[in-house]
Amino acid sequence: MPRITTGKPNVAPGQPLPLGPILGRHRGLLSDPKVRSWWEARSLRSRLSADQYLRQFGFLLERLELDPTRVVSLARSDPDRLRDLLVRDAAKLKRAGRLDSYISKFHEGLRSYFRFHRVPFEGFPSLSPIKGASLVRERVPTPEELNRVLDRLSLRSRVCALFMAHSGLRPGVLGSYQAEGGLTLADLPDLKLGKRPAFAEEPFVVRVPAHLSKTRSSYTTFGSSQLASALRAYLAERGEAGEYLTPASPVIAVRSTRGVASRRRSDPRFASGFVVTKAVVGEIHEALKSSAPEGVRWRPYVLRAYCSSRLLMAEGAGKITRDLREAILGHDLGNSGRYTLGKTWGDDMLRDARAAYKRAESYLSTAGKGEDSQEAVTRALRLLLTARGVPASKLEGLDLVGKSDEEIVALIKTVGAAIGPEKGTEKAVAVDDVPKLLEAGWEFVAPLNGSMAVLRAPP
Repeated sequence: MPRITTGKPNVAPGQPLPLGPILGRHRGLLSDPKVRSWWEARSLRSRLSADQYLRQFGFLLERLELDPTRVVSLARSDPDRLRDLLVRDAAKLKRAGRLDSYISKFHEGLRSYFRFHRVPFEGFPSLSPIKGASLVRERVPTPEELNRVLDRLSLRSRVCALFMAHSGLRPGVLGSYQAEGGLTLADLPDLKLGKRPAFAEEPFVVRVPAHLSKTRSSYTTFGSSQLASALRAYLAERGEAGEYLTPASPVIAVRSTRGVASRRRSDPRFASGFVVTKAVVGEIHEALKSSAPEGVRWRPYVLRAYCSSRLLMAEGAGKITRDLREAILGHDLGNSGRYTLGKTWGDDMLRDARAAYKRAESYLSTAGKGEDSQEAVTRALRLLLTARGVPASKLEGLDLVGKSDEEIVALIKTVGAAIGPEKGTEKAVAVDDVPKLLEAGWEFVAPLNGSMAVLRAPP
């Protein structure tokens, strides 16, 4: 099967959409032509949304003991009767402890079905769903808590979790609803394939194609050094297992050494090697559930919340701008962002964005504790130069954050040149300069040749 890049089912014109095994008990509803036309119309935009609405519609009809034809007939000929059935069903669910937000979801499918077939009905129960009521026990994990979660995961799931927690990716970017697409190695331009995959630069760039983005606009984010390390190991593991990696290969593959989803290899949807979204989050869900502190509930999407909240802290510390944080998360940037970060990034902007992400990386990392690693390096260099006798005035404004290795080396050389040689350093000088240096406190060591001598710097 050719690789699918549109994010939509690969169906020939005039052919019905494949059902697959996902619909389960509600597949029978599609034998009704009216239900089928409604479901296919919704699938044109989102197969996930179409299937969710069909399930909601099916469960509600089961509880009301109605079929699609009968529910339309009641809505038109006896709307009060249908209203009473819906009210009694909602009251029964409330007595069972269900939230209003849970109950109202079942009405969404019926509302959509009625709208599609132009059935007028205003008798839906009046409910008061509270947004986020089901997430009241959820909070963002700390880096230490997330590290314990990562320790419980297989290598493949650890890579998935870090893509969500450090790059802010939605699970559907790594593996779509029906495995029709996902992120590929070509979307990681800094990755160099070979016997041992490596990154040319870290943090590495992650380019999310428009068909995988929730906003249907492509965007750029970054992968941390911690993610790069896990991903290199995962790709090496796949290569050792006999997989030939190419730019078109999925970042997260259906065939893993743990055999996750291998039972589906015969399904033509998986021929391209991509995984379903459920496979991306399945093991992560179990690890989060078993690691959550008492009274706390975690679901896989909390990893994306972790990325957002940690970058918010980095923003507060001046490490990254708000617009870049929103761009990394793949959010709609509005009018201001549409003309800046919403455009294709040039080399200068990409370099600045990478440096900003690097400054913020310590807020995301679970690999270590304490102060920002770049700040720690700056502090260590300050202490080293102080021990060498560098005056405090020379160290003012010393900042290594966001600098490359070459820039740091050049900075050290500049400071070193400004303060002269280290105490006790021996140096070959011209004989004509010896008297002047001896007066300055230098110590004669030995003659070198007829025109040079070795002196030692003052103690």
